[in-house]
Amino acid sequence: MTDLAKNKNTVKLSHAIVEQFIEQIQSGHYKTGDKIPSELELITQFDVSRSVIREAVTELRSLGFVETRHGIGTFVKEQPDAQSFLLSNASLATLNDILSLLELRISLETEAVFLAAERRQPQHLEKMQRALHDFQQHIHSSALDGTVLADYHFHIAIAEASGNQYFVDFLKYLGEKIIPRARLRSIELNPDTRLDYLNNVHLEHLNIFKAILDQDAALARQMMRAHLGKSLKKFKS
Repeated sequence: MTDLAKNKNTVKLSHAIVEQFIEQIQSGHYKTGDKIPSELELITQFDVSRSVIREAVTELRSLGFVETRHGIGTFVKEQPDAQSFLLSNASLATLNDILSLLELRISLETEAVFLAAERRQPQHLEKMQRALHDFQQHIHSSALDGTVLADYHFHIAIAEASGNQYFVDFLKYLGEKIIPRARLRSIELNPDTRLDYLNNVHLEHLNIFKAILDQDAALARQMMRAHLGKSLKKFKS
């Protein structure tokens, strides 16, 4: 079976689990604040692989149904009354979908980082530094989720520094699915490629952070475009 076929099967299995959890949350089986079963318990319950469970939990987190508290577990979040629009991981099952989302991010985040460089405050810089530190700490970890979450937090911190809440709300709505390697597992399958890729991503993040720190808005925009453009080019190849 090819890597692409395996990825499609994983998506189908994980989405079925996601739909079951959403139904249980909406029916009241799981209430706000309830802890969902552990990863190992879910593997046994659904008789699937660890990667399928991680995919499902990432999906639920992205949609805002659960939140993960490191070292404690994953808990059901309070749900809004209604959502008129949903962009689920199921709608990002193909490479073209992921490339389209990257194009959207380029148009959105190059402006957000420009404003962030002009408006950033000490608390924003501190949050970016924490995300950079977390990312670096997880580069050599065997689990991909740590760098995905740190990457996501770095971009959210930039959006917050822009002073425009709409940037923040939209990126938070999209969730961790804005990070393309959260959807494509080919990097994770090759440890050597993964390490080089993550080190390059970290360097690009550092360059963006330095431009924001220096309040060089034009350079920050250039660095963000280059950063996201490299991802776009990589996943096109």
